[in-house]
Amino acid sequence: MRPNHKNRPDQKKLKVTEKRCRTALSKTKVSSYDYTINPYTGCQHACVYCYANFMRRFSGHLQDAWGSFVDVKVNLLDVLRRELPKSKGGIIWFSSVCDPYQPLERKYRLTRGAIELVLHYPKFSVSILTKNALVLRDIDLLEHMKDRVDVGFTITTFDGKAQTLFEPLSSTFEERITALGKLGEAGIDTWAFIAPMLPYVTEEKLEEGLTRLAKAGVKRLLTDRYNARGMIINQTLQTYKKWRPALNLEEVRRLLWNAEDYYRRLDRRIAHAWKAAAPTAAHQAVF
Repeated sequence: MRPNHKNRPDQKKLKVTEKRCRTALSKTKVSSYDYTINPYTGCQHACVYCYANFMRRFSGHLQDAWGSFVDVKVNLLDVLRRELPKSKGGIIWFSSVCDPYQPLERKYRLTRGAIELVLHYPKFSVSILTKNALVLRDIDLLEHMKDRVDVGFTITTFDGKAQTLFEPLSSTFEERITALGKLGEAGIDTWAFIAPMLPYVTEEKLEEGLTRLAKAGVKRLLTDRYNARGMIINQTLQTYKKWRPALNLEEVRRLLWNAEDYYRRLDRRIAHAWKAAAPTAAHQAVF
């Protein structure tokens, strides 16, 4: 299902600013990784639930809606070229507060350039997390480092209408599944991230969607709950209203904000369906 263009932010109004950065390779406290590289500040995908919305406060965009601006770190590759030989090896995460393959990457090629640089340093491995099939453009690079790279796709829902509302400018979930299949065929380690688990939204066509992931050769599935924050939860609820006007929004708010039992039940449902679809594949809840 292709995106419904009337639900998409007006990209003619996208505020793109080219900026210079002081660092490219940043240490991260996320336990699975040692470093993160964020070639951009902001994200065109404009996902209404995105936890990285907080970056507006630290980048001079407090008055700008998430998805309406992107700062491009135009000197990122020069900085990274200096940092890589001096840094201790480890796992680099692309990316923690933006999507490394958002549409502007097609023009600026910062993610590709960074991976090209990392390729020359065996002490580093790369883990990519994206919602955009543009990653397939770089399959030639990824094949050269397949023993130290993995690619994951975030999938929040297998419902086409919900996806166009909650994730207006990302690749469709069908395109993401297809990309996972092509990467797997190239011998690249792939995984899927069911996150954030949104009440009702993630449950739509869930078993069918997980079966499609298994058929695409995905061997690892991770899950995470919704990260509730004040402003983000309000815009998330507004999107629920567009998706299903008859839903009880107060009940949705309760589930989003503080419903640990609900998320555990949903995760068990996912784990059961995943085991049925891919008996030998791994599943891990990260919440």
